Amino acid sequence: MITILPANGINIFWRISVAGLALAMLSLSDSRADYYAAQNGQTPVGPYTSWTTAASSIQDAVNAAPTNGVVWVGAGRYTIPTNAVFYQGTNVVYIYKPLILRSSNGVPARTVIDGQGKHRGVTWYYPYSSTNRFLLDGFTVSNCWATNTGSGIYIVPSVWTAEVQNCIISDNLALCTQNVAYAYAAGAGIYGSLASGFGMTVSNCIIRNNHCTNTTMGTMSTAGGAYIYGTGRKLVTHCLIESNSGARSGGLLMGYSPMTVENSILRGNRSLQEFDSNDGGGGVSFSSGEAFVRNCLIYNNSAGKGGGIYKFASPITGPYTGLLEVVNCTIASNVTTEIASSAIRFRRLDRLYLCNSIIYSNNIPVYGDWPMYFTNSWIVSTSVVNGVNGVGNITNGIDPAFIGVEDKDFRLTPSSPCFNTGTNQDWMINTDDLDGRKRIRYGSVDIGAYELINDATIYKFR
Repeated sequence: MITILPANGINIFWRISVAGLALAMLSLSDSRADYYAAQNGQTPVGPYTSWTTAASSIQDAVNAAPTNGVVWVGAGRYTIPTNAVFYQGTNVVYIYKPLILRSSNGVPARTVIDGQGKHRGVTWYYPYSSTNRFLLDGFTVSNCWATNTGSGIYIVPSVWTAEVQNCIISDNLALCTQNVAYAYAAGAGIYGSLASGFGMTVSNCIIRNNHCTNTTMGTMSTAGGAYIYGTGRKLVTHCLIESNSGARSGGLLMGYSPMTVENSILRGNRSLQEFDSNDGGGGVSFSSGEAFVRNCLIYNNSAGKGGGIYKFASPITGPYTGLLEVVNCTIASNVTTEIASSAIRFRRLDRLYLCNSIIYSNNIPVYGDWPMYFTNSWIVSTSVVNGVNGVGNITNGIDPAFIGVEDKDFRLTPSSPCFNTGTNQDWMINTDDLDGRKRIRYGSVDIGAYELINDATIYKFR
């Protein structure tokens, strides 16, 4: 008989008959892929397969781990090692194989990758195949610096699947120093330029106070928070993206279909318009293809064009295959500085589809070069350039009745006209709102990012 026993919640060990013990131990040693880095005063002994012999730098443990291995990192602050790899600058951690890099306690504030204001944080590169996977889980990546791209996390075009989860990416700077046309700085927090067919997911992360900047005319900076480009599925979910800046996009820029941002808050990001008049997307920018924004709160962002959301597509002349779909979002108090700009600004695409969303207190709500279709949304229709087409919209200026706009609380009060007046969609079944509460609660979905829960609801059972 074989009994499976958990050991520390990490590995599985087998209890078997004595006759098969030797074979089982050989199999376990061949398949075991756990390696360790720590700062507990231990004596490091390669290949670093226990906490008592753990490497003192993450790089040493990464070098020792096999392809598809797992490197566990104990609490502490990890800075540039003596054997740092130089790849597009010096890196605190350089990963050149499919690998999982995970903090041992899952508390990012306690496990910090610190670039000391002059080094990149984490770089991942490996020649691609359909089985490659990179996962970064449970770290703070902070105080990193790089020229041009990816100061905090730099993911090079050969990734098949990249995942960043449960991380804090903060206070990183990307600086463009090249004095040539079209040079740029991008993705100070996260930079992922993905090859054809590759995908990337960023989930449950805080991306805060990252900045891209220029030193010369003719250059541009893009997406201080995160820059994720390339074909393949790109998903940002359950994230807080705040107080980031760049010239062409402040918080987040994503390019090529499909692109999805969901269950996230984007606030206080700025598109600075340093040297380029075509900047856009204080909160988020999308390029070239289909983009979906669901269950998001986007507020207090600023840009020249598209204070909250900016969508632009190529080519300049048709055919146009782009789509911007915004569903169950609250987009409020975003600021634009140019004429023909707005909280949502889109150019050169088939259509904008706005559903179950609130566009509130933006200096110009929506502007598009092409027709728009709105349904079951709260919006001041007279401020929408090119008009509003659709049904079920609240356009007569009735107060949406938020709990407290001054306190940035955009949840609904029971008197809100947005309560129970949205239109249900299949994806909403068994999903949650931005607070993690059941979406369709009283028959119809609410308009906006939050569902209202009535106080003292009485349930009758027969």
